[in-house]
Amino acid sequence: MKFCRTKLINRIRSELCRIDMKCVLIGAGVTLFIGFLSAIAGGSALIYRVLIRPIGAPPAFLFPIIWTVMYLLIGGAVGAVVCVRERAVCGDKFKGLFFFAIMMVFNFIWYPLFFRAGAFFAAFIAILIMIAATFLTLCAFSRIYLVSTAAMIIYLVWLIFAAYLNLGIIVLN
Repeated sequence: MKFCRTKLINRIRSELCRIDMKCVLIGAGVTLFIGFLSAIAGGSALIYRVLIRPIGAPPAFLFPIIWTVMYLLIGGAVGAVVCVRERAVCGDKFKGLFFFAIMMVFNFIWYPLFFRAGAFFAAFIAILIMIAATFLTLCAFSRIYLVSTAAMIIYLVWLIFAAYLNLGIIVLN
């Protein structure tokens, strides 16, 4: 067990030495900016306060904080992958970036669907597509960087929770 843990720690250290931090920061900034544009397109989130929410729904003020952290996390993950130069992972890199782009398109439209249009079911379908695309992204990233995979797993868990909240709002309202 200790050998496995040491091997994992060494792999993470090795990856962190190879990752271009400039790419991580640019990826995080671009992804955060896309999230910001989505929020602007979606308008006010005041409707959340009047909806009947499922058990475990966090207060409205936490969502901008959580989404900011998530965008920085996944943006850094994709930034690291974008700058990989090894030919051996080229196919996985482009697959991962393709699925990441799909995920970001649906991520961008989710907020306006939910808050501006009040189209809760359409937003739920969008989040299910985001979950599938995120899973496929992390599968591709797993062959490149463990740290990028870990970031996508955290995001996937958040999306599953967000889907629960979205479905709960559909059922309760």
